[in-house]
Amino acid sequence: MDEDMDFDSGAGNSFGGQSSSQFDNQSGGNEEGRRYLDLVFIQDCTGSQGSYITSATKNIERICEHIFESGRLQSKQDLRVGLVAFRDHPPQDHTYITKNFGFSSDIAEVHKNLSTLYASGGGDGPEAVTAAMAEAIHMDWNPAATKMVVLIADAPPHGIGEFGDGFEDGSPDGNDPLQLARIMASRGITLFFVACEPALSGYSYAPDFYKAITNITSGLMLPLTTADLLAHAIVGSVLENLDMERLVREVGQAVAQRILGNNESVDDVARELHERLLLRNESTKKVVIESIYKDSEEARHNVEVYTNAETLAAARPQLKRVIGSRFTDKYQHSRMTGGYGHYGYSSYAPATPPRSPIGKTTSPTRSPGSPGSPPRKVVTDFAAFGVSPTASVFGTAVTSTPFSLAGGKAAFGGLRNSGRGAIDDDDDDDDDGKQRVELREDSITLDQARRIAVQSAWRSARA
Repeated sequence: MDEDMDFDSGAGNSFGGQSSSQFDNQSGGNEEGRRYLDLVFIQDCTGSQGSYITSATKNIERICEHIFESGRLQSKQDLRVGLVAFRDHPPQDHTYITKNFGFSSDIAEVHKNLSTLYASGGGDGPEAVTAAMAEAIHMDWNPAATKMVVLIADAPPHGIGEFGDGFEDGSPDGNDPLQLARIMASRGITLFFVACEPALSGYSYAPDFYKAITNITSGLMLPLTTADLLAHAIVGSVLENLDMERLVREVGQAVAQRILGNNESVDDVARELHERLLLRNESTKKVVIESIYKDSEEARHNVEVYTNAETLAAARPQLKRVIGSRFTDKYQHSRMTGGYGHYGYSSYAPATPPRSPIGKTTSPTRSPGSPGSPPRKVVTDFAAFGVSPTASVFGTAVTSTPFSLAGGKAAFGGLRNSGRGAIDDDDDDDDDGKQRVELREDSITLDQARRIAVQSAWRSARA
């Protein structure tokens, strides 16, 4: 390992000081250089989620094929996909609370399971999110795998402080989602949340709650304004998380020693980790979804409260209402003019442009932001979404390059319906009212270094 990575601490540890074989022995005995991925989808199946269920079902095989190719997995058995569907507890809903389909490496089976789901019911605003999180935690996770949950919803769990909650004291099963998020973190399960907007922000505290639990697990909150973006958001999140897992396994032990053993702050350790990874030119993939939220003191406060509170009951008295719209002026304007949403993807464009997801009738709607600085590289060609349906099947040999790297503003959200998976590299106007999604490959960011530090500390604390 590069000498620049050494610590000057008395503990004698270094970022990346242990060999990969040493780590493999600590993390489940996986073969050196081999990647395993356990990916669980938690899907809201209440009345407003039809477009997201349809998108997930339609694209799951191509999503998995692209993860397999670009994630450099060796065997289709190395990717296991799980599915947990949820609605609500009775009397709010009398169909089911959760359906747990378990893990499978047979993506045709996963597709079949998804195809049985449909959107219906839901009762009050909040839903059985907590019960679904508990189901996911207790699945038979592979100890050697990168562990990831993608939660797709437009409503909060019970008990976070929303008006009209039929279970205002929390989930009837007695579980608390803040505590479940910490269990996920300690077990190395990273939570990514797909926020189906504008419905989610019709609630007072839901966006802040979900931001907090993704922070706890070192994941990301991904606000989407149309189900058309779902496949790209999932693939980008998985590829970023595989890069992050590689670094956690490499430097996690030394990072945790600095935080837990030497009692140094997460922020200080993350800053030093970031500097040292930059010195060795460490690059990572990063999914970037254009921000749709205004920054506000109240929202930051609420995220901090949920992140630090032991339970939802402890958090509720400290929350502040966000004044006005949560959304940027750009998004609000585009909603009024009908311009938001990004359609025209090469292999899953619908016959007609989809409508934005509709929220529950009890929830008002609101509105989204601005892209970050230009990347050094942008992953632009997602071949798995561009091939003919007969060209390849998940698990078969792939002859095309999984993705290409290019500069400029091209985004994998810009694939056009060409029949060849071609990229439209036209210089689009940044103010055309369309939400953009990119997968960038660039130098590791400070935020990513902090996520590595938090995740390393959680895992070590449990051990």
